[in-house]
Amino acid sequence: MPLFAVLYSEIFILAAAALAVLASAAVCGVVVSRWRQRRPAIPYQPRRPAPWGALEMTCVALLYLAAQAGVLILAATILGPHATRTPPIYNPDKENSLHVTLQLMAEANGWVLLLCGVSAIIVAPVAEEFLFRVVLQGWLESLEHRWRRRMPTLRRLLPRACLPIALTSFLFAMMHFRLAGPPIDKSYLLLIMAGSSAATLLTAVLALVLLRRRTGATAADFGWSPGKIRGDAWLGLSAFAAVAAPIYAAQYDLHLLLPTYLAPDPFALFLFALALGTLFYRTHRIVPAIVLHVSLNGTSFLLAWLGSG
Repeated sequence: MPLFAVLYSEIFILAAAALAVLASAAVCGVVVSRWRQRRPAIPYQPRRPAPWGALEMTCVALLYLAAQAGVLILAATILGPHATRTPPIYNPDKENSLHVTLQLMAEANGWVLLLCGVSAIIVAPVAEEFLFRVVLQGWLESLEHRWRRRMPTLRRLLPRACLPIALTSFLFAMMHFRLAGPPIDKSYLLLIMAGSSAATLLTAVLALVLLRRRTGATAADFGWSPGKIRGDAWLGLSAFAAVAAPIYAAQYDLHLLLPTYLAPDPFALFLFALALGTLFYRTHRIVPAIVLHVSLNGTSFLLAWLGSG
């Protein structure tokens, strides 16, 4: 990489870090001010319990697993089994736990870079927020509502929605669990990334159709409120300003502390998912969570692109 490009990247990253810290401090100041005035940081918007149940959730889970398994089978069929095998001679020191997107960006052309951006910045936030926050967390909130009515001890020990948010966040984080491994064929990685994104989006669409037809779920049940899009977008950006610096600091510290064979993503993403879950619980609308998710993925993609040259 040319020297001027290195300096430009470092200056940009330092400026972005300083801006993130200032933005986080500003939003935290507003939250503290609201707390002193006995006002909630995010007004709570109640909703009716999610109309879907365990049967519908099982169907959605099976759809997701079948779609992802189909991608792996299709990739192995198209490229052949050699694409998934470990090279006969490789340097173990080059094993890495980098995300697929980062591995592709390191040697990508413009079209691959565009595909990585669409997958990370558009498809993943929209599909994952629908599946994890609207569908899964919405169902868990309905279960908790029934349990709290039957178990007074649960009401005293845990804040409302604590368990649904924590469990959904844990599953979301574990979905990003990775261990280091030998180099993998770039064509295989590209096909897996594109196929997995398409499969996740397809699962979200099929889940929406399934839940609507079987349970009569409305747009409000799916967290959609067109009249509040502008305010929700601003709320999502404000939430990003509050959590960006802590999330990136946690990711950086974990990268230094954890062994090299273990990716730090799940630990930092668990904290991020807690913010997403809390935001959805307070509003019960999907747009703020999507905007927050897009903002983090977008800035991560930009920093990765600068880092890769």
